[in-house]
Order: sequence, then structure tokens, then C-alpha cells
Amino acid sequence: MNHAQKINELYNVKTSNFVTLQERLEKAIAKAPQFRAQLEAVADEFRRRNCSPPTERGWERFTDIKLCNAINVSMDAILIDETMQREVNMRHILKILSYFSESMVMAIQVYEDPERPGKYIAWDGQHTSIALFIILTKVFGERTAKAMIPVVVYSSHQKLEIRRNFILLNGDAKESLDFIDTYKQMVYGVKVDGSTDTEWTDTAIKNDYFAAAGLFATNAKFGDEDEPGAFTLLADTLMSKSLKTRKHPEVTRMFADYWAYLNEERPVRAKEARQLYEYFNLCYEQGITVDKDYLLKMVAFTKEYFEANFGENGTFWDKVRMSYTRWYANANPDSYKEFGLKGFTTEMRTGIPFLIAQMKHSTNLKTPTYTPNNGYTVIKSDLWND
Repeated sequence: MNHAQKINELYNVKTSNFVTLQERLEKAIAKAPQFRAQLEAVADEFRRRNCSPPTERGWERFTDIKLCNAINVSMDAILIDETMQREVNMRHILKILSYFSESMVMAIQVYEDPERPGKYIAWDGQHTSIALFIILTKVFGERTAKAMIPVVVYSSHQKLEIRRNFILLNGDAKESLDFIDTYKQMVYGVKVDGSTDTEWTDTAIKNDYFAAAGLFATNAKFGDEDEPGAFTLLADTLMSKSLKTRKHPEVTRMFADYWAYLNEERPVRAKEARQLYEYFNLCYEQGITVDKDYLLKMVAFTKEYFEANFGENGTFWDKVRMSYTRWYANANPDSYKEFGLKGFTTEMRTGIPFLIAQMKHSTNLKTPTYTPNNGYTVIKSDLWND
């Protein structure tokens, strides 16, 4: 099973998966083992700054740390619902440990699980809990059963309600949810909780398309952005802050199928994701049928003309820049003569017009209409010859 399959397999659950703090940390380290040595170093630094005389704090045991007053429960009674919480961000854990103070620790938000008497499910405060676990075990060498930590117990155990609260409450005061965190919560909300919210079900459908194509959505904070099939550019592709600009799942289907036919063992390039999503979105909006035959021909075209490389330093953008320079010099001769080239970016308003023009010239595929707001146009002499 490759990395993409392992990530997407996590969504194939029907019920919650409860794990202890130790198990949650071990899984995070197993996914990103580069953090193991950093964690040991930070724990040693924590001990040097806070525990070894003549430090001002002089903590000798976990109970010397004065946490906020709330209901106290033993650390071994805290469980993490892996389908409820975002992935563990080890960089954030290391930051908490590096800047730790008693007053920064907020009570863990939990609910009691009726099927697990005496256990408390942490629905917010996962990173705080794991940081305290690390201090307890790696700094003081103490047992979780004897360590009490503050929690706020909520009466609700309706997971879908709590999942919505988790998304809404994680704002600027905390480690804010990235697109990837919201994305994962929406997929789990459909798979585990049976959400019928259209925005959430659309997200789950997009993830199914990704899984079928060997793609997986991720973020650099997870340390797997270089794995084959890694897709990190969620903004304006899979996700959007506005429902009005959120792209239809069919656009993701087109991109995922294109990727499958491309058959390359590498992560998706950011410029590649941007250009193709915008191109396929134009096709969707203008009613152009993008089926298997269309995509196979498109893959053959991109491989032949620029090795299917939309990367910022690839030959595609070299050719676009030459074309844009010719257009700009003709459209703005005085400015070009005095100041040189202006306004060129490796983005859709230059890339999409050139891609459409080259496809019109070199294939029989139907292409969408697109007029960039800068007026850039492509002429035949700008294109690669057949």
C-alpha cells in the first residue's frame, strides 16, 4: 500500500476510532519520523530551562506545574477521536513545548462517552493534551494514571454537532484550522457522522475521486508533501472560503482522471493544480464534455509539448513568457522601451490563454473561451510548431 492509499484509507471508517494520548503521539511520529529527534531535543531543553537548578521555576515533578482550575481527571482517562480531531501538527507541539508556561494551558474540552464509562473524549485541546503527555513522560518520567489535568465537560455527545463546533471555534485565538483541517473534518463528517450538508458531501465526493486516482490532500505541516500523489494546493481547487467560488466536484473528477492517465510518480505541482483546475472549471462552466477520450488526448498533448510540466520553472512558462513579452511590447511600446516587461505572472491570466491557443492549434479537442482581464492575446507565431 503506497502513501496515498494509506492516507485515503483513513477516511474509510464508519465509526469513531478512540486512541490514547500515547497512541496518538506514536502515530504522528510514525507518519513524520523526522520529528522524533527534534522532540527529544525540545524535551531536554524544557528540562534544562524549567527543572534543573537554579531555574526560577524549579519543577521537580508534574504536580509542580500549576494548571488552571477545572474538573481534574487523570491523563489516562483522556481519549482522542481520530475522526474528530485534525492530524497532529508536530511543529505546533514543538512550539508549545518551546514556549510553555502554566498560564497558557487551557482546560481540555471533552465529553463523556456513554459506551466508555470513566473516559473523556477530547474534542478540542488535542495538541495541549499531547504536549502535557510529553512533559509528563519524557521530562518527569511519570505515569499517566497518576497525573491530573483540567478538563471542561460538555453534556453533548452528538458527534456531528461537536464536529461543527470544532470547526467554528478554532479561530484566531488558537492554532487556526487550515484548509486541510476543515477538509478532513468534512470528509469524516460524511463518512462517520452521516452529514447530508451539500458542502460536506461535495468534499467527500472530491476525496473519493482523489483516492481513485492515487492522489491525497495534505499540507506541508504533515511532512508528506513530497510523496507521490501529494496535493497541497487546496485553496481555490478543492476548497474555497466562499461557497460562490467553490468548484463543482465534477472539476475535481476531471483533474483526478487527468492525473491517473498521466501516470507519474510524483507530487502535484502547485502551478499544475492551479492551471488545470481553472482550465477544467472553464470546461465545466461552458458545458464541454471532458471524458476519457478527451483526457487521454490532453495528456498526450501536454507530454509531447512540454513534458506535462506546469511547474514554475518548466518550459511551458518559458514559452508563455516569450508570447506575453511580444504582446506587451506591441501593446505598450513606450512603457516597454523605458521600463521593460511588466505584469507577467505564472498564473491563469497568462497560462490559460496560451494553453487554449496551443491546444486549438495542436489538437482537435474542444476548448473553452477565456478572455484575461489584462487583454493578453496569443498569435500563431507564438506557438510551438507541429
